[in-house]
Order: sequence, then C-alpha cells, then structure tokens
Amino acid sequence: MRISLRLLRYFAAAAETGSTTAAARQLNVSQPSISVAIRELEALFEEALFARDAGTKMALTRFGARKLAEARQLLIAANAFEADDGGDAASGEVHIGVFTTLAPVYLPVLLRIARIRFPNLTVRFVEGNLVELEEWLHSSHIELALTYDVGLPAEIELEPLASLRPYALVPNASRLAKTRGGISLYELAKEPLILIDLPHSREFLMAPFWQCGLAPEVRYRATSIELVRSMVANGLGVSLLITQSPAASFTAAVAERPIREETIRQPLVIARSTRASRTRASELVAECIRDAVREAMTARVGRSRKPKPD
Repeated sequence: MRISLRLLRYFAAAAETGSTTAAARQLNVSQPSISVAIRELEALFEEALFARDAGTKMALTRFGARKLAEARQLLIAANAFEADDGGDAASGEVHIGVFTTLAPVYLPVLLRIARIRFPNLTVRFVEGNLVELEEWLHSSHIELALTYDVGLPAEIELEPLASLRPYALVPNASRLAKTRGGISLYELAKEPLILIDLPHSREFLMAPFWQCGLAPEVRYRATSIELVRSMVANGLGVSLLITQSPAASFTAAVAERPIREETIRQPLVIARSTRASRTRASELVAECIRDAVREAMTARVGRSRKPKPD
C-alpha cells in the first residue's frame, strides 16, 4: 500500500478535531472516508493510531502522536512544494504560535505586514502558554513561535529578537505612580499583587521579588494582560509585567514605571524545532515577525513614562 497525502490529511484532521465527523466536515468529505483512511493507515503500520477507549473525543496513542508529527512535516513539505511550483514563495500557508500575552502587541502588526507584502500567503495562528507552544513545536502543529525563552530545550532553535526588562504597572492616581526615577521592588512588594498566572510566567515574574528576599501578597491571579490592566486601573492592586500593552489599549488610569533594581531580563525569540524543515514561506513569515517586533517596539520609544526594552 502506498501512503497518499489524502490519507495523511484525513488522519491529521481527525487528530486535530478529535472526531471523524468534525474532520469530515472540515475537509468537506464523508465521515466514512475519514474512518476508512484511519483503518488503512493502522493496517499498514500494524499498530493503533487512536485509543479505542470509550469517550466523546478521539485520543492519539503514543505511536499515533509520533506519526501525527511526521504527517504534519510531510504535509508542510507538500504544501511548500505546491507553492513553489509556480516560482512564488509568497504563497501557501504557514502555521505559527504566539505566546498569549504577546499576541495583542505583536500579532496584529505581523498580520498586517504579511497581508500587505504577501497577499497570497496565508498565516494561520494559535495562541498558547509557554508549555503549549513548546509542545506544538515538538509535534509540528506549528512551524515557528513568537515566545519568550524560559529555558527551552536544545532541540528548539532560538532566534533572539529583544531582551525585555520587567516593569511595574500601578494605578495612575497612586503614590507609586508619582515616584520619580522608577519604582523599587521593595515599595512594590508592599502593595497587593495581581499576578499573571500562566505556566513558567508566574515563576519568572515572582523571581525579581524572590531575589530581593521579598514575598508580596498575591491578591489576584489573571491569565491576560488586558484583565490585569483593568484590575490595576480599578485600584485592586499593582502588577509586575514584561509584555507592554499596545498603544491603542493604553489608558490614563494606569501607569507603567521602570524598576529601579537591576533584574533578570526576558529574551523575546522566534522558536523553531530543529527537526522542522524550513520552507521558503515560513522564512517570509519570520521576516514579518522581525519587522513587526521592531515596529511595535519603535512605536513606544517616544512615549513618556514608559520603560523601553533593549
């Protein structure tokens, strides 16, 4: 039996949607076609791709997860081959991941740049936390990611874009907002803290306090910068952040202030799996990411009362 791209597409769709019905709807084919494709592949490999446990969602076996990563690589290569057939690298489809707190700042700029420069190139994106992005890179669910480097493994290749310092977010009417020359962590730790509660992020944002022997009271936890900013604006506490808000969402009710102490810095990077093939289309998207980060950071340079990333 020869494995066709059709079989791989049907298998990948079933794995990603969690059901043969949803996969059939996505690909506009019949549900039995998906089921038959999966059976054909399992017969070829003589091993199950999906667990047969009762449940509403199909779950990959360990073998199936490995084969899904390989199938995605083959499908990416096939899409790149088709796009290059006409000599146009600026076409096809590229899948990227963006760390959830970075997405509001950089993703709209990236999509605008890509649409203007390469109108025939489709950029598909997913938002995720640091753990999810690493997993998606390993499984080839995405080709590259805009994220922070928090000790990613050696099999993830990193391209540094910037080195960002934490900054304080405080109510604009507060005493801390009127402090000249930045805010000390010792002063910030006396206030109720609103913490970004995402894997790895929470530990990194607490590390500057721990380095100074401080243990601030974490009054609230949130998973989005927009919610943190709104809570600070309503006087519910202060926060320590790395990702700065896009200019459009900046509000006079909060103030961003630099931290006086020298703290650890967070590298902003483009991440790729070393096993992933670099298509010409993905290289063009990486170019757009670099320019989007540069544009978004430059737009903040002239704004007063804001810390500047390196």
